[in-house]
Amino acid sequence: MTRVSPVVTGIAGSFSLVSSQLILEEEFLEHARAVALRILIDIEEKGAYSHIALQKLTGMERREMALVTELVNGVTRRRLTLDYVLDQFLKFPLSGLTYPIRNDLRLGAYQLLHTRIPPRAAIDESVKLAHKYGHPGIANLVNGVLRSLDRRREDLSMPSREDSLKYLSITYSLPEWIAALWLERGFEEAKMLAEFSLKPSRLTLRCNLLKTSREALIEKILAAGVDVEPGVLPEAIRLNRSVALAEIPGYNEGEWFVQGEGAMLASRLLAPQPGELVLDIGAAPGGKATHLAELMGERGRILAIDINQARLELVKSNAKRLGIRNIETIAADAAKPLSWEADRILLDVPCSGLGLLSRKPDIRWHQNPEEAKKLPELQSTMLDSAAKALKPGGTLLYSTCTIRPAENEDVVSSFLERNPDFRALDLSSRLPEEWRPDSHDGMLQLLPHVHKTEGFFVALLEKKS
Repeated sequence: MTRVSPVVTGIAGSFSLVSSQLILEEEFLEHARAVALRILIDIEEKGAYSHIALQKLTGMERREMALVTELVNGVTRRRLTLDYVLDQFLKFPLSGLTYPIRNDLRLGAYQLLHTRIPPRAAIDESVKLAHKYGHPGIANLVNGVLRSLDRRREDLSMPSREDSLKYLSITYSLPEWIAALWLERGFEEAKMLAEFSLKPSRLTLRCNLLKTSREALIEKILAAGVDVEPGVLPEAIRLNRSVALAEIPGYNEGEWFVQGEGAMLASRLLAPQPGELVLDIGAAPGGKATHLAELMGERGRILAIDINQARLELVKSNAKRLGIRNIETIAADAAKPLSWEADRILLDVPCSGLGLLSRKPDIRWHQNPEEAKKLPELQSTMLDSAAKALKPGGTLLYSTCTIRPAENEDVVSSFLERNPDFRALDLSSRLPEEWRPDSHDGMLQLLPHVHKTEGFFVALLEKKS
């Protein structure tokens, strides 16, 4: 048995590295690496999503699953940095290699630089995988590159801070368009956002107040040996360490739902009342719809609308597990006119997702600036459509999970300019005290390094009577 302890190391003083903090056994290392490599190939070659691929894995013991998750998410988070490092030991760009071999090298480099897996084991397993996916010459190349990296890890070259864009991009593994976007906030804030994007996110649970109290659920979870604490919002419970969801009691009883506090805040700000008709647009997988139902005490009607019929099945299954019966699912394109007249509308629009880089690290590679530029037009169209489906005197909550003014403040401000029958509602009295100073003009941008949540934006609008 090889015991691995936590470690924090550095590369030439340029940036710090986070350990896997795992206890590993040789007998499952080989299989875990092979599974991780297959997922990494699919992410890059086929556009697969890491969190979905990991959810589909079955038949693994907990420690092996933890290692696969660490390797997949770690390599995905730090891909650009790893490529920059590996290119220093290649006579041609890493991009010139096949998907399997370049990801095999990334996997080996990540283990050498970010874990306490013995270097010999990390290199030998990478060479074995190279034999599987390439010819003997390629295996020799993998062996040579990783051995050179292991010998010279303290002498690696990294970009200077003088070139702030390149420094931020390479050091924190961000595409340059995202780094440039964040630099508009100033270097120090951009650096903090970048640092948080590399940290594994802490899961947050939403207590189902129809079933139990937060205090009772926290006591139950602590008794099971899972370290948790209350969140900022009344139903929020924060996990203090990474655990398998199966270890957390109350799931089958419908006592909790995994949801970030930003998403919880959206439903709370909308404040649905018993007996009202509420539209949840962009509803799948059902987190906000079920929360709205809980806040209404299941009295009233919620229409969960999503363009994807298959994803609406998730809304149904989540509502069933939580014991909620007042949600109807409707497949519809919310960019087109809606036929209802609702008391309240929660509009969660498609967005670039840049507030979720910690939880979904592959977003930085799947999203691109060309597609992001198209989003504000779609978001504005959906906001206009939703506004027409709202009763006079009704409220509309606009939300995204991104940190990009073009999709947030700009969309809302433009909407208000062309719709004088709407006004922004002051949020200060509706927010937790510690978040009040950050709201303005009916809007709030939650930031990971400030609010310890995912990056999330909300704006509360009222249709004048």
